[in-house]
Amino acid sequence: MGVHDGHRDRLRDRFLKYGLSSFEEHNALELLLFYAIPRSDTNELAHRLIDQFGSFSAVMDAPLEELMQVKGMGYKSAVLIKTVPEMGAYYLDNKTRPGIILDSTEAAGKFFIPKFVGKVREEVYLAALDDKRKVLRCVRLSEEGIVNAVRITIKRIVTEAVNANATSVVMAHNHPGGVALPSISDKQITYQAYQALHYISVQLIDHIIVADDDFVSMADSGYIDMIHRDAIGGK
Repeated sequence: MGVHDGHRDRLRDRFLKYGLSSFEEHNALELLLFYAIPRSDTNELAHRLIDQFGSFSAVMDAPLEELMQVKGMGYKSAVLIKTVPEMGAYYLDNKTRPGIILDSTEAAGKFFIPKFVGKVREEVYLAALDDKRKVLRCVRLSEEGIVNAVRITIKRIVTEAVNANATSVVMAHNHPGGVALPSISDKQITYQAYQALHYISVQLIDHIIVADDDFVSMADSGYIDMIHRDAIGGK
């Protein structure tokens, strides 16, 4: 048995009994690193990573190349760290698969928030709904990692709605590190999308803006109704 094996066993047992809620940041990171670094002291490396980046979450969000520059880190351990936020987001997203009904602002927010967990760049999603507001499909419209990803084409929105045979859609995008309030460009893309979808008899029900675990509905703000009145000639 290696010098660190007893410590590793105790840390694993502690996790299995109590979960991560009782762990310090470096302990949680140390536990993860066990599975990429079988022999070395991962406690020291965990401290080094947190000292370098500032927090557990900052380590998770750090670029792969920067992680690999920390003494003791290799490619496999850096990749393992990068899988954590993605796995968490995938798990949460998997719980909101098609078949969910988006019949309220709360339901829409609950559906979309998990899709942006751990995202540090803007991304855009479109949920295509049937006449009972059941999700037929949900697709990412933006290419991951592209700056200003909300500048997506109206043609892509219309194409996805038609391909899904949707009667209505809900858009969502994130403001990483910001606040969940619509910008001027958010309003512009919402207006353009509404008008294009209205032309093919598909309703844009809402545009959800997400920041961390908070969200704002452009429908609740009255902006969607304003666009609708404009689309029907101010009636």
